[in-house]
Amino acid sequence: MNTLVGLFSLLLTALVLENAVFSRALDLTALLVVPFGRKGVLLFGLILTGVTTVSSLAATLLNAAIGGWESVLYVRPVLYILILAVLYGLVCLVLNWKKKEWFSSHSMIITIAFFNCAAYGAMALTVYSGFSYLESMAYGLGLGLSFLLAAFLLEQGRRCLSICNIPKAFRGLPAELVYVGLISLSLYGLVGHQLAA
Repeated sequence: MNTLVGLFSLLLTALVLENAVFSRALDLTALLVVPFGRKGVLLFGLILTGVTTVSSLAATLLNAAIGGWESVLYVRPVLYILILAVLYGLVCLVLNWKKKEWFSSHSMIITIAFFNCAAYGAMALTVYSGFSYLESMAYGLGLGLSFLLAAFLLEQGRRCLSICNIPKAFRGLPAELVYVGLISLSLYGLVGHQLAA
């Protein structure tokens, strides 16, 4: 029971606290530019959640295999990128073989889901925190879900901003970045941080 409670608290930590300043969501500026729509954002979030979960586990397995080598510390980031590239290649190969039409229409979403700061960050944070296999999967799942939450907040903000009377100089990306800043500050205050006076 304690293990389940620990995994759930780790999932919530990754979901809420690691996304406190929306820093993981600022990598979603591609979502600010590319109009995915609600279904696309959901698909992106689900793919990203799978990527962060599997890549966290892969990084933990890799760390267990090569953790004793001191010189590996310097090439570990390159190994993380190689793991993501191999996973991406495998997914593209399987989807191109089994679901070619679906893959061709969603390849951009898959590429953005694999190569962003959440996928790399999930790998680095789980290894540097020394999580076990289950803990790294729970943490990767929480990071993916926090990105999904951030993507939905950005999509909702885009919908609300589209019906507002915004001055011409602020339409588009500037208004969306102001929206992200306000959401960041509100989440920052929600977790109990105080701004320096």
